[in-house]
Amino acid sequence: MTSRLYIMNQQHSNVIGFFNKITDIIIKLLIPLSILALFMGFAKMVLDLRVAFSSPTISNGFDILITDILSMFVVIELLRSIIECFEIRRLKITFIIDAGLVFILREIMIVLYKNKMEFTEVLSLSALLIVLGIIRTLAILHSPDKHEGEVK
Repeated sequence: MTSRLYIMNQQHSNVIGFFNKITDIIIKLLIPLSILALFMGFAKMVLDLRVAFSSPTISNGFDILITDILSMFVVIELLRSIIECFEIRRLKITFIIDAGLVFILREIMIVLYKNKMEFTEVLSLSALLIVLGIIRTLAILHSPDKHEGEVK
């Protein structure tokens, strides 16, 4: 019976080891793709400068540039979470929430800048921001990193 458990435990360890190797490979491939995405986003912003300068009004040109810049902030937050996942072999909820917060703030800024947001949208997005802020605060307060040094 003991040898059977040992064999099952060994197989389990092999499967987990294989999974960790595959995950590492995928994350290592995501990093160059992420850098490429950053360069592509920057190139798009540079190309949109031409459109901004040739637009009939300054407002139209700024709409394009502001949307591009705020979109880059979202991409940067997501890339930070990928790099952090690779470094500590764990996906931190705070980075995911940060990316969500940046994305929601981006949407709010774009829509407010274009003066196309209704009162119900403002309320719902505000409630979502509050909920995400509370979740982020709780994630920091109850972080596994914070409790690693404590004796249980």
